[in-house]
Amino acid sequence: MVNKKRTSTVNLFYCVLAITCLLFSNCKTSGNSASHKKVFKQIYVDQFKLTYFRSLLLKSYNNSEDIKNIINLDKSGFTEPILTIADYRLIDSLTTADNIQLTVDSTTSIGRVAEGAEGKHILGYVLKKLESKRLDSVARKRYKYAKVDEQYPEY
Repeated sequence: MVNKKRTSTVNLFYCVLAITCLLFSNCKTSGNSASHKKVFKQIYVDQFKLTYFRSLLLKSYNNSEDIKNIINLDKSGFTEPILTIADYRLIDSLTTADNIQLTVDSTTSIGRVAEGAEGKHILGYVLKKLESKRLDSVARKRYKYAKVDEQYPEY
């Protein structure tokens, strides 16, 4: 009889332990959900900026074969398609406007800067754009509309 009582206490203990583990694992899952959203948001913003960078380089260097080859060799970025068609259209319009600005700056610098410094200052311009809070802000706003975390529910 003592043995039955002890067995039932041990079983009760394991039951309580199992329930506690389940409860804590569910808490972690809900915490992971928020963490997954942050990860997707960062992936999205990085991919948005990388696509912007590639597009602006191509346009500002007049779609040169050398730049195309460099971009084709590069394996940076998210492997799944994460940006929407609307994102690509927005990036295209932003980089078109930036390329026009680069061309205007280049044209107005003729005769105003030291010899040899005339022309497009592409890399400096692109670096400033990538570091700007404006591009991050645009990417984060687009993320809200793209609903990336809903596109990949299994993660």
